[in-house]
Amino acid sequence: MYRDSSPGFSFAITPMVKRLLIANAIVFGFTLLSGGFAYEWLSFDPGRLLTRPWGVATYMFVHAGFWHLFFNMLVLFFFGPPLEAKWGSREFLRFYVIAGLGAAALGMFLADGIVVGASGAIYGVMLAFALNWPNAPIYIWGVFPVKAKWLVGFFFVLAVFVGFHVIWNVA
Repeated sequence: MYRDSSPGFSFAITPMVKRLLIANAIVFGFTLLSGGFAYEWLSFDPGRLLTRPWGVATYMFVHAGFWHLFFNMLVLFFFGPPLEAKWGSREFLRFYVIAGLGAAALGMFLADGIVVGASGAIYGVMLAFALNWPNAPIYIWGVFPVKAKWLVGFFFVLAVFVGFHVIWNVA
């Protein structure tokens, strides 16, 4: 069990995190085997919200490539279990889905084309972790300790910068 003062990273995977990792891997394999059909069918396209409303939920399990999937799942693997241990599986899943739906809502206004990936839900998990354990050390490359609040803050600023850069270049 994780303490409230510091999560103490371990490699113990919790049930819901395990299910999410498996679900993302299965959907990724399915999209590869379908020759792109499942990728397009399950992605979120704000322009097709009325004809493909399921995309708001299914896009979180579709990824644009192996590395996109790998890094999202790596973050889920490390940051998800402490939250799930603290909140319970049901509440963790609820939070994960709401964060992903919130990202889809932002995609309605900011995306120019389809939206795929668990990144919105993953950013929510990272933020929740940093809010619960702001001073927990996160080791970059297993060597350099950085407090969770600074690492998550850096990724937030980076995401905003990249988002505005993409919007600026599209406009």
